[in-house]
Amino acid sequence: MSSETASANCVGWAARDPSGVLSPIEFNRRAVGDDDIFIKITHCGVCYADVVWTRNLHKDSMYPVVPGHEIVGIIKEVGPNVQRLKVGDHVGVGTHVNSCLDCEYCNEGVEVCCVKGSVLTFNGVDADSTVTKGGYSSSIVVRERFCHKIPDNLPPHLAAPLLCA
Repeated sequence: MSSETASANCVGWAARDPSGVLSPIEFNRRAVGDDDIFIKITHCGVCYADVVWTRNLHKDSMYPVVPGHEIVGIIKEVGPNVQRLKVGDHVGVGTHVNSCLDCEYCNEGVEVCCVKGSVLTFNGVDADSTVTKGGYSSSIVVRERFCHKIPDNLPPHLAAPLLCA
């Protein structure tokens, strides 16, 4: 499925080398697929993992790195198979945005142990072979299963840090 929204430029903050210094970056998000949602990011928490990845402390970063995995935002577009969420919903995204959804672990709701490899919110390789970029940006495309509805009475700035766990 082609998506005019998802192909628009996304603005973010990226580390381009192990100094960890963030600078502005523009990039294109992948198109919204049948099971995906497009989120306008309103809030993103800061976690030590962001520092580890931007500074390549584990020796596995692919630059540029756009960190951020404590994401809260508003749904702006949904794929045709999306059923539990709708445009306008406030949602959160944690450390993963995709997995095979077909192995024994995914079928048991333990996607982080996916046999084929779960896809990290940033610096992971998604199904379309693009490197994922995180929540230090204006928008993100995520598979519906990895989005969590944020209760109306929970302020978004307080919800974002909860999504690390």
